[in-house]
Amino acid sequence: MKNIYQLENQGKLWVNVTKQSEKELREIQKRFGFDELDVKESLPPFQRPKIVKRDSYYFMVLHFPVFDRETFRLGFTEVDFFLSQNYLVTVHDDKLSAIETLFNECKKDISSGNKYFSGTAAHILFELLSRLFDSIFPILLHVNDDINLVDRKLFTKVSGRKITEEILRLKTNIVTFRRTMQGHRTVLERLLSYAGRELDIPSFQNYINSLREFTNEIWHILESQKESINALHETNESLLTLRTNNVMRVLTIISVTTFPLTLLATIFAIPTLGNPFTNLPGGFWVVLIIMIFGAIGMFAIFKKKDWV
Repeated sequence: MKNIYQLENQGKLWVNVTKQSEKELREIQKRFGFDELDVKESLPPFQRPKIVKRDSYYFMVLHFPVFDRETFRLGFTEVDFFLSQNYLVTVHDDKLSAIETLFNECKKDISSGNKYFSGTAAHILFELLSRLFDSIFPILLHVNDDINLVDRKLFTKVSGRKITEEILRLKTNIVTFRRTMQGHRTVLERLLSYAGRELDIPSFQNYINSLREFTNEIWHILESQKESINALHETNESLLTLRTNNVMRVLTIISVTTFPLTLLATIFAIPTLGNPFTNLPGGFWVVLIIMIFGAIGMFAIFKKKDWV
C-alpha cells in the first residue's frame, strides 16, 4: 500500500508509515491488532510525548523539531512508535530525513540490515532514536548562529524594529524547541522501566547511555540559548528605552527653547500693546537678534546643567 513500506530481516520487521492519515493507520491496526486509542492518538492533532505498555507491544509518542527555511520559524512534528519483540512500526508525516535515510540504508546495504535487525526490534528503535537525536544538533547550531548574528547587530545602526523582530522570533523558536524536547528524557526512562525481558534492553546499554547523553547535552544547550536570548532581549529593551529617552530629551529641549521665543514674538505682534520697535529703523532685525540671543542663552543654561 502507498505510504506504507516494510523491511524484513532475520525474522524482524520494520514497517514505516509516512503519512499520518486514518486510511494508513486502519491498515496497520488491522494487520497488527493495535489498540483503538493508540490509533486515534497517532492521528492529528499531535499528542503529548508518552509511552504506554500494552499486552503485546509498547506505544510511544515523541516530538522532534523541524525548521522551516522559508519562514525561519521552528515547529515540531510527531513520530509514533509501535514496538514489540519482533517488529517496529513508525508513523510520521515524512518531515524527518533521518528516518528515511536509515530505512533506505537497511534496504540497500545488506550489512547494515543484518546489523540493525539483529537481536530484538528494539535494536532498530535505538539506532533510529540515536540518528534522530543526532539530527537535532544542526538545528541547535543554526539557532546559535542566529543568536550570534543578532548579538553583532545589536549595537549597530541596523538595530531597531528589525532586530526586535529577530529577537522575538528567536525567543519563540527556543520556547518551541524546549517544549518539543522536554518530554524525551521522561519517555526514554519510562521505556527502560516498562520494558520486559522480551526486548532484551540490557543488550543495548551503549545506545541507552548515548541517548541519555544526547538528551542532557541538548537540554543544556537549550538552557544556554534561553539565557543568551533573554539577555539580548533585555539589552535591546534598554537600548530602545535609552534612544527613546534621548529623543524625548531633544524634543523637550527644542520645545522649552522655542516656547519663550514664540511667546516673545506673539507679544510683539499684539497691536494693543504697541511695539516699540515698529517705527525704529531695522526694528525687525533687533527683535530677531533678541530672540537669537535668548535661544543661545537658554542653550547655555541647559549646557551648564548638563542637560544637553
